[in-house]
Amino acid sequence: MTDPVQTRLPPADVVSAVDAVAAIATELGRDDFAHRLVVAAARVKRPATIICIVGEFKQGKSSLVNAMLGQAVCPVDDDIATSAITLLHYGAERTVEVRRRVDDGVVVEQVDSATLAEWVSEHGNPDNVKRVERVDISLPHPLLADGLVIVDTPGMGGLGAGHAASTLAFLPFADGLVFVTDASAELSEPEAEFLERAAELCPNIAFVLSKTDLYPAWRQIERIDASRRAELDGAKQILPVSAALFGTDVEPGDQTLVDASGIPALLAALDAWVVAPAKDLAADRAVGESIGVLDQMEHQLQTELDVLVDPSHLADVLARISMATSHLERLRGPGSRWSVLVADRVSDLSNNSGFQFRKAMRSLSRDMEDSIELLKSPEDWEQLARRLQTEVADAVTDVFVGIERGAQTTREAVAELIGEETVDTSPWSSRREIELSSMWADKGIDPAARKATQQLGSALVGLRGAQSGIVLFGMMGRLLPAGAAALMMSNPVTVGIGAAFAGMQLADAHKRKIALRRQQARSNVRQFLDEVQFAVGNEISDTMREVQRGIRDEFTDRISELMRTYTETAQQAQQASQRASDVTRERIVVVRSALDRIARARTLLPRAGS
Repeated sequence: MTDPVQTRLPPADVVSAVDAVAAIATELGRDDFAHRLVVAAARVKRPATIICIVGEFKQGKSSLVNAMLGQAVCPVDDDIATSAITLLHYGAERTVEVRRRVDDGVVVEQVDSATLAEWVSEHGNPDNVKRVERVDISLPHPLLADGLVIVDTPGMGGLGAGHAASTLAFLPFADGLVFVTDASAELSEPEAEFLERAAELCPNIAFVLSKTDLYPAWRQIERIDASRRAELDGAKQILPVSAALFGTDVEPGDQTLVDASGIPALLAALDAWVVAPAKDLAADRAVGESIGVLDQMEHQLQTELDVLVDPSHLADVLARISMATSHLERLRGPGSRWSVLVADRVSDLSNNSGFQFRKAMRSLSRDMEDSIELLKSPEDWEQLARRLQTEVADAVTDVFVGIERGAQTTREAVAELIGEETVDTSPWSSRREIELSSMWADKGIDPAARKATQQLGSALVGLRGAQSGIVLFGMMGRLLPAGAAALMMSNPVTVGIGAAFAGMQLADAHKRKIALRRQQARSNVRQFLDEVQFAVGNEISDTMREVQRGIRDEFTDRISELMRTYTETAQQAQQASQRASDVTRERIVVVRSALDRIARARTLLPRAGS
């Protein structure tokens, strides 16, 4: 986990400063500025912050989420394991919405919270047969009131090939990651591999050692895991936690047990390393927008004051405004340079993203064909299926991370082209989550499935082979002399003949079974890749439309604000030159008072963003 970022100014003070600027904008009749600043202040109060809880099967992730919230929300039991991604966020009342795939579409339906286990657990929804993409739970909880979103993910091992892939595909859009492993044993190789890959996608990681109340030797495991983690990403800190000690009582009675549970320490760490930096980022964005608004209002008022004090400045002021307005007029409309730049950049980004994804899928398809040629057993298929979905998740992740980066560079290029320094160019996110496990229709490559049925089938094949051999050699015996025929039909020879033919039949049956398994594996791979390409292709198209629309609207709004500023400045300057002397003196007092308020508001903002 990275070092915590220290907030330069408490968020409440930033909100107060931004609200003061918004109040000035309202007084000056700039409702457009005021609305933008109200939104910026709301982001400071409640920035969207996503924390994913990840780990292997049955490591106590859902119990940890319940302990963090102080109430039983996620289903927890010995025979219950999470099978679908669950998002918990703030809401005025408790609601549960299930998002799942039906045929070629997606439906969202509200369900009773008492039936949650039927949708998100392996017991109620085995192998995700209901094709649940995710479940959204709204809670009126103070931990979530600041914009925190907790994501409970399925176990990345033990429940099938798709779960690790789904979790990996979600991580680039998370602000923080809580990696959970229990104290029963040291970090396993699959866990270490997952942690290493996850650190590349979301480097802000809290390492939690769970179930410390069950294992007296947990401190030894903690030392081993700390050493292993230092090898993986250089970090050593591990947070020991016992959800059972904390319980799910909202008003815990024994503070000693509460502290020993480690839950308060975890919440404090998440606040310092994830929530506070998110608030600082939102505060910096709000400060930047406030300074830009103050600059425009100050310029407008100072220009009017110059004309009020010396009307001879009017011609020069109007000339400058005319030049600025002409420049802005050229920036408006679909044929403007920045609009063409956005269209070209987005088109290139869309084409490149689609090409790179299709290229990755084609390469993966060829690799799967080669690997299937070596496939023999269902166990081989499980490993191959896990690798397939993990590599698909990597490809999906890469394409949307690339789109985010491309969108960000496009915004920066447009801001530079139009010379708009007040435009916020902080990292932009589309927050596109692609749920892969719901696309995974395969349940194996042995339709017979049951081991007893397979064993019975093999026995019958062998018996048929033995019977065929005996009958064949019995017929041959009729063509031979009596002595030779008697020898061939003697017991040991007959048994040997039957065994040989049975072995041949079993070998042929085994070859046919392997061929059928490979055929089924190819069908599963093709179906999965087709679904993924169709879904991701649509998401790429939708995302690119959102990117282009978002950048267009953002800069159109900024240009419109500037146009309004220059237009009103020109009007006020002309009015100032025509006022009577007594009215002019009164207006000078009003304008200088407004400039003083702007100056006082400005003194607060640099400290917030420095």
